[in-house]
Amino acid sequence: MRTRRERRSSSNGGADGPPPLRGRALRTVRFQEADPMGVVWHGHYPEFLEDGRVVLGQAFGLDYADFHREGLKAPIVRLEIEYRSPLVLGDTFAVETSLLWTEAVRLDHEYVIRRQPDGRLIATAKTIQLLLDRGNAVCLFWPDYFQRLRQEWRQGRLGGERD
Repeated sequence: MRTRRERRSSSNGGADGPPPLRGRALRTVRFQEADPMGVVWHGHYPEFLEDGRVVLGQAFGLDYADFHREGLKAPIVRLEIEYRSPLVLGDTFAVETSLLWTEAVRLDHEYVIRRQPDGRLIATAKTIQLLLDRGNAVCLFWPDYFQRLRQEWRQGRLGGERD
């Protein structure tokens, strides 16, 4: 049986929330990302997750430029990666990113990295980002900018998957 916390953080947006916002970033492993054996170094995976967040953010008005305009910062406070299979030099892969609905003032993302075109599972990951205001104080309430976006999301005008 799943705990309450696990149910709330599942990829369906929680029992009372809208479906996740989804995006998909396509990448190819570059020379500088591989070690001398041609395998991607594990420390590059957070960069791949960033690529996924950027694609999702640009599609839904959650781009870091939007955050900056609104005087907000969103540092990552938690990162979990489960490595399943290696990527090697020249592999093409997709970073499938989901932003989950949560009532907490934070951004919860889940990721699935799959090699293309065979769809082999490479890694799964999760991140949590807090929101900080201009003075670097943690936001305890959703800022107006996010309240507007969340209203559109809840009403189904912001959902779907975008590339």
